[in-house]
Amino acid sequence: MIELWELKGKGDRPYSLFSWRTRMALKHKGLEFKSHPVPMSDKAAIAFSGGKTVPIIKDGETVVRDSWKIAEYLEDRYPNNPSLFGGAIGRGVTQAFNTWVDRVVVPAAMPVIVADVHERVDPADEAFFRQQFEGFLKSTLEESRARRPQSLERLTRALEPMQAALKRQTFICGTAPAYADYILFSVLQWMRVTSPQDIFNSSDPLSGWRSRMLDLYDAFARNVPTA
Repeated sequence: MIELWELKGKGDRPYSLFSWRTRMALKHKGLEFKSHPVPMSDKAAIAFSGGKTVPIIKDGETVVRDSWKIAEYLEDRYPNNPSLFGGAIGRGVTQAFNTWVDRVVVPAAMPVIVADVHERVDPADEAFFRQQFEGFLKSTLEESRARRPQSLERLTRALEPMQAALKRQTFICGTAPAYADYILFSVLQWMRVTSPQDIFNSSDPLSGWRSRMLDLYDAFARNVPTA
């Protein structure tokens, strides 16, 4: 069985947006896995990987870290299981989409929920999280909460292209979900698990798409602790 190391939140909630990409990719491939939740500050627990971040998987004797590298490994190692990319061209387009989400959507989402995330990390991580993310934001968590309305406007603008796309098709990848769907879904699941805010109206195309994603694999993503 594949082993997965991911961030441990309060109440054992799996809150890492990047591990959600790996979780959904494993489900897509039909692969069983065992989760090892670790605090963000516990670098010793993942030193075996040669890195300092999760997600990490161990498949037999093979260790892979970084959500994109894990997706590529799963695609290449299990070619007879459902494809994450749909071929070489799909892999290239998905990698471009991965970069856009990481550089545009994630930074826009972070200020909206970061103060809420801090309240839901493992207690051992509270001071470490504050130090790391206040440095990233160049403000206190409390200041980011006060600026939430402006941050939400920026996130709404960043997501508008996906709202338009999902008026025309059921999933980002077309008629069925694949890894590009899991990339964007990871951000919305991160927000759902760590914050009581709901950034969508029920009539939004992204809201309907998120609901469809939550229902995949026997409601695997829906049946986790949320804010």
